[in-house]
Amino acid sequence: MESFKSEVEEEYNRDSVYLSFRGEDRRHDLIEPFLSSLIQRELEEMQSNPSADFKCLALESNPRDWQFAIRGPNGTEFEGGIYHGQIKIPEEYPNKPPILTLLTENGRFKTQTEIDYNGGYFYLRARKTVRDALLRLIELLPTYPDGALGSVEYDKEERRVLAFKSRLAAPIYGTDERQKLINEIHEYMLSKVPPVPSNRGGDQNDRDRRKRGILTKKRKRKQDINLFYKNTINADNCARVGFFDFEKRLRSLWPCSERAIWCELEYKKKFAGFLRLVMLFISIHAWFLLAIILLIVVGNSALKHRQ
Repeated sequence: MESFKSEVEEEYNRDSVYLSFRGEDRRHDLIEPFLSSLIQRELEEMQSNPSADFKCLALESNPRDWQFAIRGPNGTEFEGGIYHGQIKIPEEYPNKPPILTLLTENGRFKTQTEIDYNGGYFYLRARKTVRDALLRLIELLPTYPDGALGSVEYDKEERRVLAFKSRLAAPIYGTDERQKLINEIHEYMLSKVPPVPSNRGGDQNDRDRRKRGILTKKRKRKQDINLFYKNTINADNCARVGFFDFEKRLRSLWPCSERAIWCELEYKKKFAGFLRLVMLFISIHAWFLLAIILLIVVGNSALKHRQ
């Protein structure tokens, strides 16, 4: 037994995180203390060398049950987000990787579902530590899910919204002991992770699309203004000509922000309803004024006849 323990310790010193138990003397009373020691050393190493990318804390009641949080990778729609999760370390660790589940809705992985590391990249590595698993998870966030189990696919704007929401409050999950760790981790990550960027610049494709959209709107605006002043039948891209065609395309002249162009269906409906109300208001007042004028004319005529 002592020789086997010394063999284990010697292999652990050569590679502090990769261990291969050999022979038939796999005794639980030897593996369990070694696993606890290995987990404790790894946790202490992460505490002594803290990272701004993640934070881990273990439950006192179960050292193999950890809470963690990671930051969204920079330059992606996850940037600025804080994503909490749970780590369960199997008895075969480090020969088997830790089991990770996310608690924060993120738009890439399902919550409270074991994460698929996709293709064995993580399993085939010689060093399979919790740190490696968390860094791998950060790498996987902006990747295409490709139908992997436990994955979801949201568009970039939805993921940015979720990244912003992830900072507002820590998730509520589990026992009081676990919730205390979650809150502590969340406070730490808030101090390390910068806010979600406004993304006003966007990537190059977004800028190109906005530029094309702005130029197109400028051309339409110029055509509409020319049509309004000239009121001619010589108009381009018009189903009808004259003043009523300008009224039809009046919505394209409405001032709008760079990101929220006044072309969505709900805004079109609201604007069309507003125009109807304005026209109704004008018509009612016109009839009212006409009735007053008629009453004045009739009254004057009656007075003249009496005189």
